[in-house]
Amino acid sequence: MSGARRRATVLALVVGLPLAVLTAAHALVPDILGLGLVWDNALPWTWVLLPVLAVVVLVARTPGAFIGLLAPTLVWAFIFGPGVLPLGDSRAAVPAESSLTVASQNLGPQGDPSIIASSLAASGADLIALQEIEAHDREPLAAVLDAEYPYSVLTGTVGLWSRYPIDDSIGLKLGLDWYRAINAVVDTPSGAVSVYVIHADSARPGAHAERDVMLAELAEEVAANTRDRVVVMGDFNASGSDRALAALQGELEEPNQSEGGLGLTWPAGTPLIRLDHVFTRGMTATHNAVLGDAGSDHHGIVSSFRLDQ
Repeated sequence: MSGARRRATVLALVVGLPLAVLTAAHALVPDILGLGLVWDNALPWTWVLLPVLAVVVLVARTPGAFIGLLAPTLVWAFIFGPGVLPLGDSRAAVPAESSLTVASQNLGPQGDPSIIASSLAASGADLIALQEIEAHDREPLAAVLDAEYPYSVLTGTVGLWSRYPIDDSIGLKLGLDWYRAINAVVDTPSGAVSVYVIHADSARPGAHAERDVMLAELAEEVAANTRDRVVVMGDFNASGSDRALAALQGELEEPNQSEGGLGLTWPAGTPLIRLDHVFTRGMTATHNAVLGDAGSDHHGIVSSFRLDQ
């Protein structure tokens, strides 16, 4: 074996095997100086290393180098592969009275509330969730939404607008000293749905304890919820591979994107991560997509579900 092939084999193994282990056991990576947070949320992008390893394998042409490529490829495919497959679009097969469409978006510090609200309403949503609502946003939001969505509840910086009656609602602090979440019971034509809207606290390396508390408390709230149908949506400030979401993901499911892929929502210009989610229980997803940013620093999301199954 030539020196070049030997070096290529060592490189493939030295990079590939640790990559596979760190991806599979990412929740065990210590969060020293925010390393765990960064690694969790960067995981979906580790696939970019696989083509590089493939080139190394072509140079080495050895079984060892192939193992260095195969191990992280299989791990990535196992963790993310099922979630990037296209869901498709089966909305047309669902009677209108059995369908529920929800949309969510963070207004962002510079977003025009009227434009964003109009964009979400144009998606055909029955429920619209908004986050980062400031006092001066309330009037323009009401002007756009109240006629078509006559039922609404706002608590702190989050709000929910509904075509259907809201039978009950409560603000949730989720372990903090202020309200950043809502739980409401919406009376749809197919029965009651328990709806949560959340704007999780921000997460930065070394500064995400309050976000973690909120997501843990939310998971406990959902686990204690006895309703058959539950929707949890909003800005979670966490990607699907963030360990802080694991408890909630154990209670609920997030549908795949209708066209496949990761469904990235932030930042608006060049989305790199999915911070905005819709999780459900007791409902069958028929469509799920990312909308435009409409001037926010987040893209909006819209999801449709069948309720009569």
